Amino acid sequence: VHWGKNSLPTFSRFQKRFCRPDGDVTEQLWGYNHQAMQPFTGPGYFVAHDYTEPGEIGIDYYQVPNTKPEAWPAIRDNDGGFGQFVYGKMVDVMRGVSEHVSIGRAVRNGKVADNWFVLVREDPTA
Repeated sequence: VHWGKNSLPTFSRFQKRFCRPDGDVTEQLWGYNHQAMQPFTGPGYFVAHDYTEPGEIGIDYYQVPNTKPEAWPAIRDNDGGFGQFVYGKMVDVMRGVSEHVSIGRAVRNGKVADNWFVLVREDPTA
């Protein structure tokens, strides 16, 4: 779980929840956004992978995982319903700042958005 805060005026607190895929897929993480508007926007599933520049990670909403942990919400694509206005045609580009902190910025339809977010990784419990 990564706790997030963005620079938008409303609904600015969220979590990005990640898991490692089963099997031979090692260059990706899968995840979704857990936030208050999720009943309306959907979970915003994504595939995280290396992005354009060294050190960048793309949280890619064009792609969705083909499976998920049992406790997670149902997988939906990001191109339908109200969720398309939140996650459609978007990649969050992230960079690490420290072991637990990363910063990011959305790129929608290839255009960099004028807002930012910060994530703080929660240490998993044993």
